[in-house]
Amino acid sequence: MKIKFIFISILVCTTFFANAQVKYKTAPTGLKYAMFTTNKGEKPKIGDVIKFHFILKTDKDSVIMSSYKSGNPPETRIAKPSYSGDLMDGFMMMAKGDSAIFLVSADSFYGGQQIAPNLKGSMLNIMIKLLEVTPSAEFEEKMKKAQDEQAKVAAANKDKEPELLAKYIKEKAPNAIKTSSGLYYVIEQEGTGPTPQPGQTVYAHYTGTLLNGKEFDSDHGNPFSFKIGQHQVIAGWDEGFALFKKGTKAKLIIPSALAYGAQGAGGVIAGYSPLVFEVELVDIK
Repeated sequence: MKIKFIFISILVCTTFFANAQVKYKTAPTGLKYAMFTTNKGEKPKIGDVIKFHFILKTDKDSVIMSSYKSGNPPETRIAKPSYSGDLMDGFMMMAKGDSAIFLVSADSFYGGQQIAPNLKGSMLNIMIKLLEVTPSAEFEEKMKKAQDEQAKVAAANKDKEPELLAKYIKEKAPNAIKTSSGLYYVIEQEGTGPTPQPGQTVYAHYTGTLLNGKEFDSDHGNPFSFKIGQHQVIAGWDEGFALFKKGTKAKLIIPSALAYGAQGAGGVIAGYSPLVFEVELVDIK
């Protein structure tokens, strides 16, 4: 039943995008939009948290990313719009259950990140299905409970981490190389050329998981960039990527001391959690 629902949702969304008769309106903020439903209910305000499905397409109707495909609708906190035509304005026009398409500048949407040449100067089509709206105060209470639970898990993890990490290496990465800091890495495809030097910018694809395989983050196909040795990322990344040549595909197995330590991160990574990243070093500049 769930698979059928998702399939139907994708079909409906695709139909919306393919419909040449869609007529866009322009909001006072400059955002171009087309609403397909107008449900009654509270619309999100700045500070509230929403959960939504989306399909992100180019102006040529090519899919860039879809939460329907991944099965993981994202959550985001409504922030004050930062540019004319910001998608945040669109979120605040919707109520729970509403569907709409928004046209957003690719350059503004990616906020200065490296994007494909064909996207520069173009408009993105973003189909949104608003699933949930959580008031700010309610979300903060929810996060407090989650943090308390994370603290309990962290306390249990503290003594178990060395054993769990050793077990993972033995069973999943027996050929991993260990550095003096405690970082483990496995080169799955060797790149070419020099390794990045401190201060250089690297562009990378990545997927991060816990030792049990649960995914907590991904670049979703859009390379993530950072400067080597500038503490812009966790220590395990600074050290690990400095070992790789352009084009390298590798696995980084990072103990908590080189990741998020006792504090954990994001309500998903508990304290004293080792992390596993499948990475590809796309470019060095």
